Amino acid sequence: MKSIPEAENAAYDTLKRILSDGAYSSVELDRTLEHASENCRAKITALVYGVLDKSVTLDYVINKLTKKMPKTSLVILLKLGLYELLFGNIPAYAAVDKYVEIAKARMRGTEGFVNAVLRAGAKFELPSAAEDNAESLSVAYSRPIWLVRRLIDDLGCDRTRSVLSAKLPEMTHIRRNRRVIGETEFKVLIESTGENIRSERGYYVTRTTLKRLDPSIYTAQSLSSIYTAEAYTKDLSGDIRILDLCAAPGGKSVYMSELLPESKITACDVHSHRVNLIKAYSGRMKTTNVRALQWDAVKVRDEWKEQFDLVVCDVPCTGSGLLCSSPDILLGKSDEDVLSLSVLQHKILENAALYVKRGGRLAYSTCSLLKTENECVTDEFILTHPEYMPLTAEFGTGNELNGTIRFYPDLHKCDGFYIARFIKK
Repeated sequence: MKSIPEAENAAYDTLKRILSDGAYSSVELDRTLEHASENCRAKITALVYGVLDKSVTLDYVINKLTKKMPKTSLVILLKLGLYELLFGNIPAYAAVDKYVEIAKARMRGTEGFVNAVLRAGAKFELPSAAEDNAESLSVAYSRPIWLVRRLIDDLGCDRTRSVLSAKLPEMTHIRRNRRVIGETEFKVLIESTGENIRSERGYYVTRTTLKRLDPSIYTAQSLSSIYTAEAYTKDLSGDIRILDLCAAPGGKSVYMSELLPESKITACDVHSHRVNLIKAYSGRMKTTNVRALQWDAVKVRDEWKEQFDLVVCDVPCTGSGLLCSSPDILLGKSDEDVLSLSVLQHKILENAALYVKRGGRLAYSTCSLLKTENECVTDEFILTHPEYMPLTAEFGTGNELNGTIRFYPDLHKCDGFYIARFIKK
């Protein structure tokens, strides 16, 4: 029996933990790479993220080539093989032979089935992205069909195609810690490596660069998350009180604390382990004006009523705006989740409105592209809360309309985000 290639074996184990056990892809991949040979790390990364990114397409192919969907462990192996056949650059016979050998070693008795499916898969023709229907776009761009249907309803076919085809740099986006290092010093340090990409607010960097840096001088934070914190705090200054109701892991709270160093920020989450993430994040970034607190945003806290100059609710959502940077974000989610999340979003925004001082600000945001989670929530809020009005001061980045700000991956080269800002009369 031939030996199993290290990269494919490691990719299989990593995908199994993600797809079977529900583990976070970034956490599991980092754990795998720490123990992998240097010359295998790039291949492991490409296979894991490639299969996750093409998961919907690969499921479609497997469904077409089998009478019924196999067990998850076998599906993962088929996905790896089909990914290399349909999207890789090795000869079909080599890919088939390799994964048949892996089947022999890991799932004896399945090798004939794996051989038949992969041979058929090598000749499979995928639907065209040029077709204006939800199934074709879902398979062509490997996105859940329920999401594609909603995007078509919200944006139309052409805009949906543009959004789904958007690409972002396949590196980690970081910004400097303003408390620790100056802009010029940070620029020289990062650009001296010659392997990074400058963004509007930081850099896209490689794993090699991250290993070289002192963790206290930077943080990994997406460009859209940075923009969002800046939109919350635009034109604010001084010794103000801020409440961030859904703050974990703490990126926006900590960045707001740097933008407004005299402010006092209360950062909340419903789960104690996520409150600990905020505390750890704040400690690493040497933040002194953020207090982490366990609190459920769907409950009302009477002593907070009309006590804060700015209340932020970056609410739980489908995460549909993060498809470029987190290809597994929608795995396991369904159309029913959109509706249940919308109920939660309305409730959190209702409670957040109670905590704003007269003349203070309220901010609502999601990392979603869907109107049901965005405009439908904030439009209803305005209709039912005459004491609030949209804050129409221009932010200067993103699509702006009536006090809302929209980021799209195809237009703004960052994750999709929605921000609505209000002022209390």
